[in-house]
Amino acid sequence: MVNFKDRINLRITKWFLARERNSLRNRKSCNLRYAKHVGLIYLERDFEFRKTIVDLSRHLKEELDVKNVSILSYVDTEAKDTPRWLVKKLSSGYFCKSDLNWFSKPTTEVVNFTEIEFDILIDLELAPVFPLKFVLKSSKAKMKVGPEQVDCPNDYDITIGRSRDSEKDEMKVWQEQTERTFKFITQENIR
Repeated sequence: MVNFKDRINLRITKWFLARERNSLRNRKSCNLRYAKHVGLIYLERDFEFRKTIVDLSRHLKEELDVKNVSILSYVDTEAKDTPRWLVKKLSSGYFCKSDLNWFSKPTTEVVNFTEIEFDILIDLELAPVFPLKFVLKSSKAKMKVGPEQVDCPNDYDITIGRSRDSEKDEMKVWQEQTERTFKFITQENIR
């Protein structure tokens, strides 16, 4: 159950996010087969999930010939509690609760990521993760792709519809949505 303070904080976050200006960017459609630089944003869960993301990155590079894949994750803990297996590298990074201001906007670590003009920026989260939504809005990516989200209907240039099957495990739904997203932006004649 969410307490009163958390509900107020969530409302303030949504209010600030709704007023956050989208960055000025050069919008341009792109198929994954023609993309040279792709960005992935997601919520960090555990080591196995991180391996899945690294495998997605490898798939983009090896199977689809994407030259650069950059990964940014949000870790929902304080900096002192971040898992030891998380490492900041040239092509991947993370930010955590200590990197957010009082209304959940990242204040550090994401500026370099948002300045990159990705051919495609893919939000891998099924539900809104507000710190990642601030990253998405400030990104200069040419095309932004993500799953259908009721709370944030206009965040993407291409919105991928979601399965309505509530019987499945959350991770299974995430895998199916990610596969559907990659399939759509690989096979469609997006240019």
